[in-house]
Amino acid sequence: MDEAQLAQVESLCETLYTGTSSNGESYSREEAQSRLLSLQSNASFIPQCQYILDRSKSQYALLVASNSLTELITTHWNNFTIAQRIDIRNYVLGYLANNGPTLQDFVTLSLIKLVCRITKLGWFDDPTHRELTEDVTKFLQATVDHCILGLQILNQLVDELNIATTGRTLTQHRKTSVSFRDLCLFKVFQLGLTTLKQLQTRQITCSSQRQEVILGGQALGLTVRCLNFDFIGTNPDESTEDVGTIQAPSNWRPVLQDPATIELLLDFYANTEPPRSNKAMEAVILICSVRRSLFPSDKEREAFLGRIIGGIRELLKNQTGLQHQDNYHQFCRLLGRLKANYQLSELVKTEGYLEWLELAARFTTQSIRNWQYSTNSIHYLLALWGRLVAAVPYVRPDTGAKGHVQALENHVLSVVECYIESMLGSVETVLRSDGALEDPLEDDGSLMEQMDRLPTISRFQYSSVAKLIVAKFDPLMDKYREIMQHLMTTSTDSAPPNIAQQAAILEGQLTWLTYISGAIIGGHSWSSSRIGNGEETLDASLSKRVLQLAQGMDFRLSNSNGVGKSDPKLETAMLYYFQNFRRVYMFMWEQTSTGSSAISTMGSMKLESVPSTKQKVYQNMFEHMGLGDHTVVANLIVTKIGKNLKFWPDEHEIVAKTLVLLTDMAGGYSSSKLLLTLDTVKYLAGHHTADEFPFLNVPSNARHRTTFHAILVRLLLSPNGTDKLGISFEEFMRPILDTMAQLGALDSTQLRSEAARMPLIGVFRDLRGVCMSMHNRRTFSLLFDLLEPQHFPLMSRVADLWHDQPDVIISLLRFLGEFCHNKANRVNFDQSSPNGILLFRVISDAVCAYGRRALASPTPTTGDIYKLKYKGMSLALSVLNSALGGNYVCFGVFSLYNDPALDNALDVSLKMALSIPLEQVIAYPKLSKSVFGFIELMFRNHMKATLALESSVFMQLMNAVHEGLQASDAQISSMCANCVDHLATFHFENMGKDKPEVHNLSKHIAAQPNLLSSLTATLFNLLLFGAPQNHWAVMRPMLSLMLADETSFTSYKDQLMGTQDSGNQAKLNEAFNKLLADVNRSLESSNRDRFTQKLTAFRVSTRGFLTL
Repeated sequence: MDEAQLAQVESLCETLYTGTSSNGESYSREEAQSRLLSLQSNASFIPQCQYILDRSKSQYALLVASNSLTELITTHWNNFTIAQRIDIRNYVLGYLANNGPTLQDFVTLSLIKLVCRITKLGWFDDPTHRELTEDVTKFLQATVDHCILGLQILNQLVDELNIATTGRTLTQHRKTSVSFRDLCLFKVFQLGLTTLKQLQTRQITCSSQRQEVILGGQALGLTVRCLNFDFIGTNPDESTEDVGTIQAPSNWRPVLQDPATIELLLDFYANTEPPRSNKAMEAVILICSVRRSLFPSDKEREAFLGRIIGGIRELLKNQTGLQHQDNYHQFCRLLGRLKANYQLSELVKTEGYLEWLELAARFTTQSIRNWQYSTNSIHYLLALWGRLVAAVPYVRPDTGAKGHVQALENHVLSVVECYIESMLGSVETVLRSDGALEDPLEDDGSLMEQMDRLPTISRFQYSSVAKLIVAKFDPLMDKYREIMQHLMTTSTDSAPPNIAQQAAILEGQLTWLTYISGAIIGGHSWSSSRIGNGEETLDASLSKRVLQLAQGMDFRLSNSNGVGKSDPKLETAMLYYFQNFRRVYMFMWEQTSTGSSAISTMGSMKLESVPSTKQKVYQNMFEHMGLGDHTVVANLIVTKIGKNLKFWPDEHEIVAKTLVLLTDMAGGYSSSKLLLTLDTVKYLAGHHTADEFPFLNVPSNARHRTTFHAILVRLLLSPNGTDKLGISFEEFMRPILDTMAQLGALDSTQLRSEAARMPLIGVFRDLRGVCMSMHNRRTFSLLFDLLEPQHFPLMSRVADLWHDQPDVIISLLRFLGEFCHNKANRVNFDQSSPNGILLFRVISDAVCAYGRRALASPTPTTGDIYKLKYKGMSLALSVLNSALGGNYVCFGVFSLYNDPALDNALDVSLKMALSIPLEQVIAYPKLSKSVFGFIELMFRNHMKATLALESSVFMQLMNAVHEGLQASDAQISSMCANCVDHLATFHFENMGKDKPEVHNLSKHIAAQPNLLSSLTATLFNLLLFGAPQNHWAVMRPMLSLMLADETSFTSYKDQLMGTQDSGNQAKLNEAFNKLLADVNRSLESSNRDRFTQKLTAFRVSTRGFLTL
C-alpha cells in the first residue's frame, strides 16, 4: 500500500461512517462498505492493515484496520506461526502504549478487543499470551491515561475469556476460561480493588475530575466483571437480572472475607455519584452472593454476614445515596438478595438483627408510599419479606434475637397495610395528575412481579390482612353501587364530570383490591402443613366480595345493553382473579359433585364414606362464600366470560384474556366436565355467531375466532359432550356450513366483492378452529364428511379470485394447512375409501389456483413484500408439504389413472419456489422453511419427477440446495443435506441401471460436470470450517456422496492438501487414511453411523492445524 491507496481507504472510511468524503470522490455507503470488506477477505491483507495503523491520521480508517485485523486473526488463526501471533500481539500492545491516549474511544476499544482475542485464541500456544496481565501492570504504573487504558484492557480480557467466541466449541472455550480463572482472574480482581484503594487514599493523582470518574468507573466495572465470571460454567441466562450464587474459588477467601473489601466498596458507594456508586453497590450484591461453602466455619460466615447487616443498617439509618434512582434500585436488589443466600436462622443470630428488621420495614413502607419513584424496585422488597416469612416455620422461636417472630409479624403486617393503602391512594393521585404520572396498573410487568410476591407475605398474617381488605372493600362497594344506581343505563363517560371522576377513582381502587384478592387466592396451598387451618374461610370472604362485584358489573352491562361498561382495567383484574380462583378451586369440582353418589355405592366401606380433608376444606369454602355451590359459582364465571365476548368486541386485550381463561377451563379435566353442565356453555355452543357475539366481526379479532371455535369444539367432542350440551356436531356446524353454501352460490363477481370479504375470512378462521380440536380419526371424519363434496369447490374459487388480498388468502391457506395436517394420525381413512385422494385433489386445486395467479401477478415494488406476496406463497408451499408428507395418499395412483392433480401441484409449487430470489428466501425464516421443506420432499418422495425436469431447472434447484447447505439455520442446512443424501443414494444404488430416471440424472451431470464435486467440497468445508450447529446435518450425506462419485472426494483431498505446507500435508494425509479405514462400500445404517463417528474425529484432529 502507498500513500495514494491510503488516501483512498481514508476516503472510503469517511464515506462509510459519515456519508461524505473530504477529497471529493463520490461513493455510496454500500459501495464503500463492499470495498472495505475486501480487507477482511484474506490473511495477505494484514500488512496493509498495519500500514493503515502506522500511517493514517483518520480515526475511521484506524477503526476499519483494527476491525479487519480482528476478523482476519479470528478466521485465519491457523495460517500464522506461534512467533507471528506473538509479533502481532506485541505490535498492537506497543501501538496502544504509544498512541492509546490520543485515540478516539471507539478505536481504542477495537484495538483492545484485538489484543484480547489474540490472547484468547493463543492461550495455550505460548506462555507469552498468558502474561498479558503482567504486561498490563506496566500500563497501570504509568500515567493516569495509561492506567485507564490498562483497566480497559483487563475489562475486555475478562469479557473475552468469559464469553464464548463464534466458531469455537464449548469444550475449547471452557478449557481456556478455566485456565484463565486459575492463573490470572484473581490477580485481575486484586488489581481492580487496588486501584479503588489508591483512588480512595489519593495515591493516584488525577489531573481532572473527569479522569477520576473514568478511572473509578473502570476499576469498579472490572471488580463487577470478575465477580460475575462464570467460574464453573453454570451461569444462568444473562438476560435475567437476578444474581445466582457466586462460585468463587477458595483462594479468593482472604480478600472476600477481609472487612476492608466491603468497607472499600461501601465507602465508594457513599462518596461517589451514579454510575460509579451503583456499580459499587452491584459489587456489594455480588460479594453478598458468594457461596456459603467458601467460609471454613459457621463463625466466619456469621462474622461476614454481621458486617453486611451492619453496613446495610448504616446505609438505612443515614439514607446514604438513596436519593438517586439507580442507587435506590441496586439497594433494593441487595435487600432482596440477602435472604436468598442466607438462612433466617443465621440472620436472627446476627447482632442488631431486630434493628435491621425495623429499618428495612421502615425503608419498605417509605418506598411503597413513594411508589411514583420505585415501581420497578418494589418487587425486590416484597421478595425480601416473602423469603423471611417463608422461612419462619423452619426456625425455632427461641433461636437468636428474642421476640424475632413477633417483630417480623408486626413489620410484615405494616408492610402489607402500607402497600394496600398506597396502591389505593395511587388511583386518585394518577387521575389528578392529568397524565403526568404513569399508572402502576398499566405497567403489567411490574404489577405481575408484585402480585407474584404478595401472597406469601399476606398469608403470614392472613386474618389481619383479610380483615383489612374487607374493611376497604365494603365501603367502596357501597359507594360504587350508589353511583351505578345513579348512572343506571348510561355510560360513565356521559355522566357529569364529578360523578365520572368519582366512578373512575372507585373503579381504580376496586381494580387494586381485585388484583390483590386474586393474588392472595392464588397463593392458597393444598399442602398438608397448611391445609385445615381455616384459611379457606378467609378466601371465601374475599372471593364473595369479588364475585359480587362481578355480578354487579354484569347486571349493569346487561341492563344497559353494553353501554354501562366499567373501566377496562377492572375487567382485566377480574379475569386475573378468575384465573387464580380456577387454578386453586376448580380441580376438585368433579370429585365433589360425584362424591355423594360414590359414597352411596360403597356400602360398608367406611373409610371411603368419610370426605377427605381437601373435600371438607373445599365444601367449607363454598359454604362460607354464601353464593351457592360450585356449579353456581362456575356459571357466574362463565356468564362473565360470555358478557365480555358479547359487550367488549373492540377491546383486544379483554377478548384475548377472556378466551385464555375459557381455554384453561376447558383444558382442565374436572373443570371441562363441569362446563358441559352449565347453561351458559350450552348457549355459547348454540349461538356462536357474530349476531350474538360481535367480537367475531371485528377484523383485529380474526385470530380470536379461531380460538373461540377451537374451545367450543373441544368441549363438544369430549366424552358425552354432545349429549350434555344438547347439540350435535352437525347442528353446531350449521351456521358455518350455511355461510359456506351462500358464498358458494355466488357468481365470481359477487364472490370477489367487498361484501364477501369478512364472511370468507370468518368462515375459514372458524373452520381452522374447528379443525384444531380434531385429534383422532373419528372426529376428523365428522368434519370431512360435512365439507365433502359440496363445499370443497369454494376453496379453489376463493384462491383464484382473492389471490391478491393477503387477509383472505392467508385465512384460507391457514385452514387448509390445518385441515391436511395429519397430526396424531387423524387423517386415516378406510382402505376402500377414496377420501385421501379427494383431500389431496382439493389441496392441489386450491394451491394451483392460487399459485398460477400469484406467479402471473407482478412483484409489488412498495409496501411489505413479504405480507403482500411471499407469505401467501410460503403458506401455500407449507400446505402442500403437509399433504405430500401426510402419508394418507398413494401418489402412484395419479399417474396410473392419468390424474394431473399431483403433477399440477408439483409443477406450480416448484415454479413458486424458484420464482422467489434466493436471497429473499434466506432472508425470511418461515419462507425458507417452506421452500426448502418442499425441495426436500421432492428429492425424498418424488425423485422421478425431480429428475425429469429440464437441466436448467434442475440446476436451479441444486443451486438452491447448495446455498441452503451453507445457511446459518441448522434446520435449513439439515433439509438441504437430506436432499443431497437422497440424490447421492439414488445415484449410488441405481448406477448402471437402464432406467429413465438414471438417464435423466446422467444428462444433468453431463450438463454440469462439477455438480457432485462442488457439493463434496462444500460439505467438507462446512465440516472443517463451519459453525458447530451444522456438523451433524452435513455429515449424513457425505458417505453416500463419496460412494456416488469417488473422484470428487479424491480431487477435494488433493486440493486441500495443496493449500497446506509440507508439515501439515503429512498430518492431513494421516487423518484421511484414518477416516477411510474400515469403511465399507454400502449405505447400511451401521456403516453410516461408523463413518459419521469417524468424520467427527477427523474434524477434531484437523481443526488444530489446518490453515485457510
